Amino acid sequence: MSNLYERLSLLCKEKGITGYRMCKDLSIQPSVMTDLKMGRRSGLKAETANKIADYFGVSVGYLIGEDNEKKKTS
Repeated sequence: MSNLYERLSLLCKEKGITGYRMCKDLSIQPSVMTDLKMGRRSGLKAETANKIADYFGVSVGYLIGEDNEKKKTS
């Protein structure tokens, strides 16, 4: 299980949604979450990372674990 998956799961939990719901809301294949969880994937395409970061209102750096600061800078 990747750190990215754990961060996504935490963000979903904070928002009160499932990973599946997030994927459907963003038109992302739900298999992305499964692949991250099972270790078959360790990262995201830049476009996907940007969509998810915007969805949660966080920076891409926070999403991928490079920043500890959650807030998105404008």
